[in-house]
Amino acid sequence: MNTNANVEIDIMEGRTYIVGREGHIYINDASVSRQHVEIKIIDGKIRLRDLDSTNGTYLVKAGSLVQFKEAFLKPQHTVVIGKKICTVQSLLAVIGVFAAHSDKTGLVLRLRE
Repeated sequence: MNTNANVEIDIMEGRTYIVGREGHIYINDASVSRQHVEIKIIDGKIRLRDLDSTNGTYLVKAGSLVQFKEAFLKPQHTVVIGKKICTVQSLLAVIGVFAAHSDKTGLVLRLRE
């Protein structure tokens, strides 16, 4: 990772972020649960955990979707949350902004459609 990514991960270390129709990162999609997935940085590693979502969380691997409950992923991995396809890096970028400002503002961020 580059230096900026490391700085982002450093400020996220040990914190938990929720992605869904309610949470830190808002995805406006009926196929996404209110609290769909949790992202947490543990010892510099990125853990995604499905929060018993209705439609599951998937990793795109060799052109196929692989459902998972919990996994440590790399920034370049692509995941599917509801119908939203995104890279782990794009989630980290949003969370990095959130982590930098949340203590001051109570910020909630939305992924663009």
